[in-house]
Amino acid sequence: MRVGVVLGTGHGENGTTGALVDDLLARVRTHTPVEVDLVRTDELALGPSCPACLACMTAGEQACPNADNAQPARALMDAADLVVFATPVHSFTLSATMKRFVDHFAYLIHRPRYFGTPAVLLSTAAGAGHDAALGYLQTAIRRWGFHTVGQLGVNGPGLQKAPYRAKVDQALDELAASAVKAVEDGVEPTPTTSDLIGFRVARLLVESSRDEGPVDAAYWDERGWFDADWFTDAKVPRLPNALAGFVEGRIRKGIASGSAKPYRG
Repeated sequence: MRVGVVLGTGHGENGTTGALVDDLLARVRTHTPVEVDLVRTDELALGPSCPACLACMTAGEQACPNADNAQPARALMDAADLVVFATPVHSFTLSATMKRFVDHFAYLIHRPRYFGTPAVLLSTAAGAGHDAALGYLQTAIRRWGFHTVGQLGVNGPGLQKAPYRAKVDQALDELAASAVKAVEDGVEPTPTTSDLIGFRVARLLVESSRDEGPVDAAYWDERGWFDADWFTDAKVPRLPNALAGFVEGRIRKGIASGSAKPYRG
């Protein structure tokens, strides 16, 4: 099995997050031989933040000013049977370096490619914030095509306590087994209502920006997605699909009439 690791911490493999990744990989190796490719997001030289120039969407990912620096991460994801995304929790969310990584692959929201590739999400924290950090990551990478087969948030200081450490070890055992099974089964999960709404919103965005984003439109045309209900041949459940269609209709109507409302919380 080829495992790609995206490590979103400046402490590298020597920190708590890196150690948690190593613990998971050790357990995966008890099930199957493993090759590991690893990128440290703070070493990708992606600059202080994504420049938000939209070149990756309008002209293609190669037009990004940081395209060459992002290429090792893209190659890792392309080659992997399983990808582990790992981040410390900083101020109740993922680390800045992991967020910068996600931002530089924003074009994958418009041109997803990783359907059928399972992902595992890991986070470590001294306190709270696992829900926000892992929830954001799960949403982001699902839009790229990955499906999350397990996640684990760990309290770093708690690892010094034997009872908590034992619970983490059990969770890692279960997570490793689930990840290996997901790779061996090779099954793309049935899309959820949220997935189907996301598909329709993405299609609407690509349709409405054909002139500004011909790269996106060509990508969708080649795959026949404009005439599909989902990105893959996975069975689309009828009721969630109908609900997604209803939501799409409301969005289209709001855009056409200008009646869409700003977000007020």
